[in-house]
This record gives sequence, C-alpha cells and structure tokens, in this order.
Amino acid sequence: MNKKDISLLVVDDEPEIRNLLSDYLGDDQGYTVLNAVDGIDALENVLPKNRIDLVLSDINMPRMKGFELLNKVRELYPAIKRVLITAYNVEDYLEMAMKYDVGNIFVKTTPFNFDELSTILENLITNNIFGAERYMNQGYEQRSLAVTRGDILKKVADEVISYLPVKERAGKLELVLVELLNNAIFYGIRKEPPDKKETWNHDFELTTDEAVQLNVLWDDKKYAVSILDKGGRLKKRDVLFWLHRQIFKDERGLPIGIMDSHGRGFFIARKYIDRILINIDTNKKTEMIIMNYYNEQFSGFKPIYINEI
Repeated sequence: MNKKDISLLVVDDEPEIRNLLSDYLGDDQGYTVLNAVDGIDALENVLPKNRIDLVLSDINMPRMKGFELLNKVRELYPAIKRVLITAYNVEDYLEMAMKYDVGNIFVKTTPFNFDELSTILENLITNNIFGAERYMNQGYEQRSLAVTRGDILKKVADEVISYLPVKERAGKLELVLVELLNNAIFYGIRKEPPDKKETWNHDFELTTDEAVQLNVLWDDKKYAVSILDKGGRLKKRDVLFWLHRQIFKDERGLPIGIMDSHGRGFFIARKYIDRILINIDTNKKTEMIIMNYYNEQFSGFKPIYINEI
C-alpha cells in the first residue's frame, strides 16, 4: 500500500487537534491529508471536490455533529471508511452509535495513542481487520491454543495468564477470558440459545475445524489475547445493543439489562480490560481481541472498535 495514494479527511473544529492529527497522519505516516473545520465544511467544500478514502471526525462540533456527518458520508459516499474521535466518555454515545451504525470511536488519551490510531486506520483502509499481531510492536512473542471443549475454560484462561510477563489484573483477566470463550464456543460455534444457558449441552468436543483459536501475544508495552471462532454469528448492532443495556440506567439507577442472562460478557470485558476489539466476517468468523497496557499509561475513556465486513 502506497500511503500517498490514500486520502484522509480530518474534521475537527479545534485547530490544535486538527493540525496535530494532520501533521501526524501526513508527515509521519505518509498519507495525503485534507482538513475541514466542521461537518458543513466537509460536505460542501472538501468531499465533492476530492477523492477521500476515510473520514476521521470529531463528535462534538458546531453546526453539525460528527454522527450526523458520518451518516451523510455513508449516504452520499458509501465506499468511504468512517471513524469518530472524542475526548469524552464513549458510553454516552452508545445510543447514537446504534442509530447511525458507527462501530469505531477513537478516544483522545493522555498521552495520545498515535500507534493505536495508525493501526486502526490502516486496518480499515486495507480491510485487513483480523489479527492481534497488527497491534504489537516488533519483537513480540506469541503462543497459540486450540480450544475444543467448553468444560475446561478456566484451565485455558489460567494457561493464558501463565504465558504473560505481567500478572497484574490476572483475576479480572481470567473472568473476561472465560466469558468471551463461552460466547465463542457456545454461541459462535455450537449455536446454543444465548438466553437459555440452563439448557446448554456441555458434553461435546469440537472438531479440529470447529476449534476456537486462541492466540496470546506480548511485547514491551502490552499484551493481547485473540479469540477467533469460525461461526461469524455476532453482529455489530447486537454488541452495541448489549453494551447499551448494561450501561444505560433506569429510573432506579440500575442498568436496564441487569436481569439479562446474555450479552454481559462484552460489558465485563469493557469494564476490566483496556481495549476490546471485535472483528466480524459475517457467517465466516468472529475475532475478539483484548489488550492491556502494562502501566495503564493511556489514561482516559475507552474507545469502541467493532468492525463488520
């Protein structure tokens, strides 16, 4: 990929942020970068006159919000990739993300996570979204497992933790791994009804072709675990819906989905893990990637990364 042939449009009403992003993506990463001061400027002055491959837009802007802009971009230029960026709590925007079908919301952290931004954008531009190795630094190490049974998930989680050079948050990581492996095996492969866990059959062994593939990777700054199933049953809208039900409160101050028997695994992963990325090739495969930074250096709110092809 010749990055000079790729055109990105950065839309932000704050000139400092707009220039920061443009300089990094243009001068450091080599893309062709155009700018707009808000959504109206983008729609009237930039998009009609230029070939754009991806729009990276702030959410809160005067005249037109980022969600509205990306909705118009999808309507008028369906081939353009779309990413939102914000400094605020992404969970406040889950309803808007569902309404406008937005799966990628990058968060401005302190310090700014340029490496993560460049990887997310490159993955979308190339449509090469699968593989946790894409997020790792050079020299990373890796171990792989094939999971064929649903009654040994705690043992599998403990083995994953044994590989990691940093054991902080191990208890929470174990809980998250068991939840996500349950989802991959029983929902993704076995096609068990997610709302009737009491009826699930645990007496089985998946074939080699059906096995859930688990990759553990670590470098000098972080570790990642990829859980891949060959079902591809998950949908972006469902993930956003389940997250929303666990986060949105009713009049008593309780999550509206507090009694749900399914969908909580994604909320638990989001709560206890620095990053969760979900990649979906519909009816073919689903990959859930979780990442933790060793020293929790990128403080701030957590992004949402859900890609569906």
